[in-house]
Amino acid sequence: MQFEVLEREGDSKLVLHVRKASVAWANALRRTIIGGLPSFAIDEVDFYENNSPFFNEFIANRLGLIPLTFDELVPADAKISISCNASGPLRVYSKDLVSADERVGPTAETFPIVDLGEGQVLRLEGWAVMGVAKKHAKFQCAHASYGHYPVFKVKKNSPKLKEFVDALPAACKDSKGEPVAYKCDALEHFAQENTDIAEFSFKEDEFVFRIESYNNVPAREHLVRALETIKEEAKEARKLL
Repeated sequence: MQFEVLEREGDSKLVLHVRKASVAWANALRRTIIGGLPSFAIDEVDFYENNSPFFNEFIANRLGLIPLTFDELVPADAKISISCNASGPLRVYSKDLVSADERVGPTAETFPIVDLGEGQVLRLEGWAVMGVAKKHAKFQCAHASYGHYPVFKVKKNSPKLKEFVDALPAACKDSKGEPVAYKCDALEHFAQENTDIAEFSFKEDEFVFRIESYNNVPAREHLVRALETIKEEAKEARKLL
């Protein structure tokens, strides 16, 4: 199995070319990144005062879906207090949440929670715990997807091909102006309609694999953690055989 980085957008997004792999393996990696990596999320909320337009349950749901930062040094059984004490008129954002542990808190300050009018108050305390998304979606810390690696092959040059390539947006081309198959679905349609000019196919044992991080952990680290998780689960399964 081989990995090659095709694209990188900061630490949050990663596009890989995976070689010498199967669909089963690629899907196992995808499922592990989405549902098997530990992260923190607000699991319980105690409301002390809330006369906002939203019910307690609605606000608790919003709090649970705010992505929180992750630190491997925080114990897996930790229960971290995250409180809010806000008075209107104002819009309450994730920046108004105060964590008892600076290592675990909202990944961004701009997640809206509720609008408070004059005289309205929101006082609460939430409890962040560690979990995995296969138990509850609020613990999902990254997204992953994959598809077979596409190949666009030119059989013969023609004015029609040149006109088509020139009309493609820059995002579909490499630095030399050549079309990139995995970036542009239009190449497949062109090949289907012009079989004498071009050919479009997929490699069965190669994949385009995309990872996007939802928290402070880099996409590359999510990949490493997922591979380690699969390895450990395989060891446990082997013991049962």
